[in-house]
Amino acid sequence: MSSQQRGSKEALSPRPLMRLLGDFGNSRILDAAIEYDFFTLIHRGFRFYEEIAREAGTVPRATRIVLDSLIAFALVEKRERKYFLTPISEAFLVRGKPSYIGDFRHVALALWDGMAQLKETLKSGRPLSRMDTSGELEVWEKLVVGIIPIAQPVAKALCDLLGIGVERKGLRVLDIAGGSSIFGMTILTRDPTAQVTQLDWPNVNAVAKRLNREQGLDGRIRFVDGEFRSAAVEQEHYDLVIASNFCRFESPGGNQELFRKAYHALSPGGLFAVNDFLPNEERTGPTFTLRFSVYALTHTPEGECWTLSEYTSWLEQAGFASVRSHGDIPNTMPGTTLILAEKN
Repeated sequence: MSSQQRGSKEALSPRPLMRLLGDFGNSRILDAAIEYDFFTLIHRGFRFYEEIAREAGTVPRATRIVLDSLIAFALVEKRERKYFLTPISEAFLVRGKPSYIGDFRHVALALWDGMAQLKETLKSGRPLSRMDTSGELEVWEKLVVGIIPIAQPVAKALCDLLGIGVERKGLRVLDIAGGSSIFGMTILTRDPTAQVTQLDWPNVNAVAKRLNREQGLDGRIRFVDGEFRSAAVEQEHYDLVIASNFCRFESPGGNQELFRKAYHALSPGGLFAVNDFLPNEERTGPTFTLRFSVYALTHTPEGECWTLSEYTSWLEQAGFASVRSHGDIPNTMPGTTLILAEKN
């Protein structure tokens, strides 16, 4: 064996694989710390683990052990037995701050249920845990809030691309499966004269209505309970139709049905905006998108992250023209892409 071969072999380490296998434990630690508001309590000035435990209603010894583990994630620092937040936890994990993203944990943890059955799915080809049916309403009540941090930058990017509130005013907008209504609320913030309709399951719409009240937008969005397959939608009425963060949970046939419905809902010259995680054409990246396809595999019968060429083909079959895409959207997840298609 050459010295180069020996050096290469000695450089190999199992630690990266061990970290991958241990990721589930890391997410559970962070979930528990957020659940009991450890970061918020430290922000409020509780520094010793005994007082943090008292305020959180947790056992002191267990609290100390979990707080110490957060040092490994660079989320807290410890000096003279006192705990302090780091810049990243101060910015994003203090409940009540506008930048708080703690609810995103509901997204990650909901995906674990199906991932736990991945070996069975590989044998059967079927998910054992579903996220694409109305029976999952309670899960989605949490998920739609959790994905706000990754959806809001895209909503802002859409407004910038279309010049909403500047070149385009008074748009009639249909947001299909609008979830938290973050797209609708962002559009109304840019242009109060816009007319927004959201179509989603009733419990999800109830969450969105609460968020609208909190933002001072109560009554500004028209909510329709239902889903795109069965709900009646006005024909040739809307200037903009949005489908965000759910095409990956649909089959090719389901997306084609959705795109045809969007086409018929739009007025001539109207735009259809699709937002989702897209892999490259050979499905070699981005790595986040490749992993998310596995989540879709374990939670839907035929869903996965679809490529731009697949979206383009379905859109053209539905009758759309001038299909264009916009990636590299800042402050969101890798692979996030806005696709805009125009109705002739």
